[in-house]
Amino acid sequence: MRITAAVLGFLLFLMPAIAAAEDDHPQPFDGNYDAMPVVDAALAQARAEDKRLLLVLGANWCHDSRGLAHHFEDPELAATLEQSYVTRFIDVDWRNENQDVAARFGIAALYATPTVLVVDPEEEVLLNREARNDWSSAASTPVEEARAWFAKWADQGPASAGLLEGSLTYQAMLLEIEVFEDEEAARLAGAYRDIAAWRAAPASERPENFDALDAEVEAWRRALPRQIGRLQSRARSLVAEALSTRAGDAPVTIETVAALDADEPDLALDFEPHVSSVW
Repeated sequence: MRITAAVLGFLLFLMPAIAAAEDDHPQPFDGNYDAMPVVDAALAQARAEDKRLLLVLGANWCHDSRGLAHHFEDPELAATLEQSYVTRFIDVDWRNENQDVAARFGIAALYATPTVLVVDPEEEVLLNREARNDWSSAASTPVEEARAWFAKWADQGPASAGLLEGSLTYQAMLLEIEVFEDEEAARLAGAYRDIAAWRAAPASERPENFDALDAEVEAWRRALPRQIGRLQSRARSLVAEALSTRAGDAPVTIETVAALDADEPDLALDFEPHVSSVW
């Protein structure tokens, strides 16, 4: 598409206004890098008030973190949050701080800011593990979507299992993936800490290849969740194919699933850890 001078001029005219609007967005992340006591108190409050705990893990440098906080100022969304959640903003700096908060709810490393955790305070169980990164582009996501999302998670729990999801074979494969992700994410979390420490140090004290290492970690951060998604899809496909083969022309039933599980089929996944000379 060809951009005319008039269109380009109009876009240049809009850019300062957009930047000014973003400057008005809240900055709710307070630099508290020992936030576990805050989480403990919020869990107690959520239990007492029969609400869900909502943790927004982000930072003031991140325009999407601030964009989500801006959405929270919307009257309709604010009413949902007040009615259904105890909300806390947790400052994670460059994803290298308050890592113990994420780990408490089964998240070894953050892939995005903001990361949003919806927690059942009674069981201290994370309800939206697969949807925790939905707000990584919050600043460009319409507030209408935010209203619907937070209203849904105010009541919704994890999806109920179907026949395939009830397969022990499938669950074992998901567990393999989870262990792999935890191991890789723990390495990634360590890389966040190293990069943050080097970034804060004088240039003379950084590794000579600091920029390359920084770029490696950024690429790793983006690649790992995609890799996990592919592994999960592959596991589902392998089990679905095995069930279909066993059932033949008949429909898949709970008996088909039980028979497959009894066979303990060897459905292998290809795990490829990130290769690094540092982490």
